[in-house]
Formats: sequence, structure tokens, C-alpha cells
Amino acid sequence: MLPAAVLALGFLAGCGSSKSNVEPAIPTAVVNDLINLSTQEAAALRFDNGFIYRPGGVRGIIVVRQNAQQYLAFERNCPFQPYDACAKVSVDASRFFLVDTCCSSRFDLTGQLTSGPARRPLRQYSTSLNGNLLYVTN
Repeated sequence: MLPAAVLALGFLAGCGSSKSNVEPAIPTAVVNDLINLSTQEAAALRFDNGFIYRPGGVRGIIVVRQNAQQYLAFERNCPFQPYDACAKVSVDASRFFLVDTCCSSRFDLTGQLTSGPARRPLRQYSTSLNGNLLYVTN
């Protein structure tokens, strides 16, 4: 019976060590934002691949226009070590991708991971367009 107990303890210790490689989850925040696309603040969203930064979420939100009917909204908190103070995603100066300059993770404009230590895409929020009003929620 003793060898079984030792084996069980070894198995549990092994499980614990593999969990250290798992990225922690980004904290959850309520998102309920309304953007009037006809305002000057939202002017960049009048063009495909245009983007704006919005307050909200955990570290802010990036809204990207895919086309006149589709907008995507992403949490700016990078999924790699999200509790680090510098884990914040921005649009690269080239405007072709999103990047966390702290860990160098890169994401395309649809929030999918393209490179870096992150292993997950950006957290995406729901968007709904009604005329000139864009709703961003979770």
C-alpha cells in the first residue's frame, strides 16, 4: 500500500509542475461601450484597417474596422503574463499588426497570434453595428 501512496504523490507533484507552464488567464472586466462612428473621435474607423483605442476592459480596448459592416474589438492586456505591468498590446507603427513590446508577442489585425511567447490569441469582445452606433460588449 505504501508504494501506491508514494506513486500517487509523485503523480500529483508531476501535475503541479506542468501547470507552471500554463499562462494565467487575463482578468475579467465588464465591457459595455457605445461608439458613435460619426464623431471625430471615431474618424479612423471610417476606413478599412483603421483603429482606435478605447478605455475599458482590463487595460483598454482596440477597435479595428475590417470593412463597413464588420468591426473587431480586442482587450489590450496581452495573454502572455497578463499580470505584468507592461503586458499591453498596441497597434504597431506599420499598422499591419498588433504587438506587446514587453514580451514581443505579435498578433494580426484579427487578434490571432502570429509570433512570440504568448500561446493564445487576444481576448475578443463582441461588436454590434446599428446605423452609426457600434456596441462593444462581453
